[in-house]
Amino acid sequence: MSKATKRSEVAKAAGVAESTISYALSGSRPISDETKKRIFKAMKELDYKPNAVAAALRSGSSKMLALVFGVDDHGISQGDMTYVLGAADAARNLGYHLILWPVRDREIDSVIAQAHSGLLDGVILMEVRLNDSRVKLFKKLGIPVALIGRTAKPENDIYADRDFDSAVRMAIEELIRLGHKKIAYLSTSTQQADEGFGAIVRAETVALEVAKELNIDLSILHAEMSADAGMVVGRDFAKVSKRPTGIVSINSEAIAGFSRGVQREGLRIPRDLSIVCIDSNSVEALAQEPSLTTISPPATSIGGAAATALIKKLAQMDIPDPEKLWCGFLEVRESTGKAPK
Repeated sequence: MSKATKRSEVAKAAGVAESTISYALSGSRPISDETKKRIFKAMKELDYKPNAVAAALRSGSSKMLALVFGVDDHGISQGDMTYVLGAADAARNLGYHLILWPVRDREIDSVIAQAHSGLLDGVILMEVRLNDSRVKLFKKLGIPVALIGRTAKPENDIYADRDFDSAVRMAIEELIRLGHKKIAYLSTSTQQADEGFGAIVRAETVALEVAKELNIDLSILHAEMSADAGMVVGRDFAKVSKRPTGIVSINSEAIAGFSRGVQREGLRIPRDLSIVCIDSNSVEALAQEPSLTTISPPATSIGGAAATALIKKLAQMDIPDPEKLWCGFLEVRESTGKAPK
């Protein structure tokens, strides 16, 4: 039996026109609760399963968003997944579905094709660069786009991002409060900074500016985003004379290795060295030895805010504008203490 025949049978059993079934499924026109009950009862009795994609294309809205994120041989990190879950929850609560779209080398041709086909209503991008060609291309093609992150000039963008100014300042001020006057900032690789990743460049710039403002001696360390790379940097750091007594890091992957590396070289945390990470979540922080003091990013809120802002524009919803910048809260644990005399 064809789908067209089944739909006509559903309409006959429910006592409505076939177009009324479309309205009930898409929500594009108001249908009384009594009529909906008759339609859904008939659909169940006749085992009618509508083609969701076809229905979406007919209504002019698929209610689907693609969240585009980069992957490597290690897949998506736990930290990135938290942003994804926040965006997915917010989309679902507003009647939309989120399609996870992992890509390598920032390849977005397939996303553009699906958006033009009508399958996607919009796109959310992660790992945003300060000068991001993807954002410019989506806007040029008329594809609605929101960012988890920011470009260098975000005034006309839909985005939600970390308030790096506040987070980095909070971390440095906590170490100053404990008496530390010489601090190192552990960033990611120099390659990521050179490629203009917004989070990396902003946080490193702010660290230097805050240190200058507060008259603190601050140096920059770089490490790849892995525990092994962090351990190498940590062991080298421990061998330096007159080294900093405080560490602020945005590199949650490397900081665990860094902590093990300095301890293997004989430094004691926090007696000899205090560490604050502005990118680890509580699970990662509590798994380390000693447990890590953090200013964790409110990743679910950031992801949710980006999705909400995009859907508000797409559906013209009368809902409050979500926050654009999120800092996080200081969670003091075992890795920070008073500066050594």
